[in-house]
Amino acid sequence: MIELFFRSAISENMALYFFLGTCPLISISTDLRAAWQMGVTVTLVMISTMAVNWVTFYKILRPAGLEYLQLLFFILTIAAVVQFLEIFLDRFFPLVYSSFGIFLPLIAVNCAILGVSMFAVLKELNFTESVVFASGAGMGWSLVLCMMASLRRRVVREAVPAELGNVGLTMVIAAVAAMAFWGLTGLEFPGS
Repeated sequence: MIELFFRSAISENMALYFFLGTCPLISISTDLRAAWQMGVTVTLVMISTMAVNWVTFYKILRPAGLEYLQLLFFILTIAAVVQFLEIFLDRFFPLVYSSFGIFLPLIAVNCAILGVSMFAVLKELNFTESVVFASGAGMGWSLVLCMMASLRRRVVREAVPAELGNVGLTMVIAAVAAMAFWGLTGLEFPGS
């Protein structure tokens, strides 16, 4: 389980290895506080939708021979969870809700969330492994988002060529971070 968590968080990071969920890296990753809040929110959505999607796939779709409908059901689950989260934050945490602005509804179309459910099914993980995989993927994605926000805040003070721009700067930082994360791929864990 530790190896699965580490692999999903670091060596097979959704943002740096699969290049999923990169839109917030470009847009949200200028403010560390907003990046942290977005990371926690996306992680919670990943874990909860993974749990619901696992049950949907293995207890409803597969026994009925309807595996080909998984994409539709996974997207509906993600949209419903995000809608519930939006209502919950608006009611109980209005400051957090307002700090997200337009980005909260966009969590529903974050392909990293859908990717976690799809990869867990492809890897045929059991329920516990799927939740560990989703937790690692969410925390790894959050780590990258916060790392980007912290680095971009520091780099803005330096002389960056105007031709590079925000998006170019973000992509250069992501490429260097991806190489660093990739370097941790061969780590062995005791008992694995």
